[in-house]
Amino acid sequence: MNKSALPTARRRFHSVVLLAGVGSGLTAPFTALLVVGLGGTTAWAAFVVSSMGLSLLLVDFFGTRFVPRVASASALTASMVVFGIGSLLSAATTNWLVVGLARVLQGFGTALFMGGGVVLAVRLVDPGRRGGAIGTFNAVWFLGIASGPICGGLIAAQVPGTDGLRLLFAVCGAVNLAGAAVAWFLVPRLPAGPPPRLGLPRGLDVRGRREWSVLVLAGLGQAVRSGLALTLLPLLGARLGMGPLGLGVALFALAVTDVGAMHFGAGWADRRGRLVPLAAALGWGSVAVTALGTVVHDLLTFTIAALAVGVTVGSTWVLPVAMAVDLARHPEAAIAAYRIASDVGMLAGGLLAALGITVGGIHAALLGAAALLVGGLLLTVSIRETLPLSTAPHPAPPLTEEEPVPLPPIDQLALLAAYQDLTLTPERLAQAHGTHTEGRPMLERLRALPLPFVESETEPVCEPATALAWIARGGRS
Repeated sequence: MNKSALPTARRRFHSVVLLAGVGSGLTAPFTALLVVGLGGTTAWAAFVVSSMGLSLLLVDFFGTRFVPRVASASALTASMVVFGIGSLLSAATTNWLVVGLARVLQGFGTALFMGGGVVLAVRLVDPGRRGGAIGTFNAVWFLGIASGPICGGLIAAQVPGTDGLRLLFAVCGAVNLAGAAVAWFLVPRLPAGPPPRLGLPRGLDVRGRREWSVLVLAGLGQAVRSGLALTLLPLLGARLGMGPLGLGVALFALAVTDVGAMHFGAGWADRRGRLVPLAAALGWGSVAVTALGTVVHDLLTFTIAALAVGVTVGSTWVLPVAMAVDLARHPEAAIAAYRIASDVGMLAGGLLAALGITVGGIHAALLGAAALLVGGLLLTVSIRETLPLSTAPHPAPPLTEEEPVPLPPIDQLALLAAYQDLTLTPERLAQAHGTHTEGRPMLERLRALPLPFVESETEPVCEPATALAWIARGGRS
């Protein structure tokens, strides 16, 4: 794609991501309420909300080399179609079991969206801006999700009772199907990469207590989101007599602090370290959740507590993955392990919430969640800081002479490509080898030329070592 067209392509892509966020966020806080409204228990509601983790786990185990290689336009379009069909099934059924099956189906749509979206986000920018592109992708998506609770509450309030929730799921399905049509026409189409392939992820390379402990924190973060933010809080709001609109306002407040913690907390942690913000968020969350389980009895205090919990939900989403990358020898493997741990955490969050509700009710489950947050705080302290912090200036790397690297034979190039899971036709492999061979003598002649500046009046500065020394001195002889 022409570089001049990239800004327009990114704007089109981000508009689709925002629409997808709205579509996926409309019903998320109200799924548990629909299950209860259709005759399911609050414990089963927790299972249904977390069941999306099952499909995500399957994709992360068997689709790590499949989903990211599907053409991005097809992946995003298909993801919204699948998610929309799941919403329409939930709207049409009178059986809460169907809602659970639809939730699993929506998990496959979410996996397609995440895989295809991240790949396209990094392909639409220069290599040096990939981190920012991923951050912008997540920020735009969560901005759409943040609008879901209040918009969903407004829609569900139009019709009383369970029928209002079913109306909301129908609207959510329509939004996703419309978004799929928009995605098909707006998402940029880039040249295809390697063909999709099913298979287990490559070695996750998780070693040592600290790395395993970070993965436990990752699972805890996802359990907090699925078991607390999407299950226990909506059920508590309904128990307190809050209507869909009031509940939507409270959960919108949670979403605002959630997104703010992800954005500002992650940036602060990059500068100051991971330990303090994550420990503070877990401690803060344990106090807020304890208050929810003991002293919250009206709309105002519920909204304030939800606002406070959002800080913990956002922080436990983004900081454990940064810690995993800090400790890993291979960042790609660390991210794969983090995703699997998160999927397990989503399932565990529903199981633990259901267990707490079954044993002692919603308030007991909230106190159990507060205890888990305290356990996460202790685990965080035991891991210690994962980001090396030093205010001392880093010494400049020693200047060394460049060593010429011989061009490998064509057979070795083919082996390297196969090891990297790249597919090269013999014609393209020969073309690449020939181009490099033809250009190597010209490169060597260029390296032998003196540079257009001098260290003294008579002595030219030649590349690389003396030129680097000249640059290190600020261009002064």
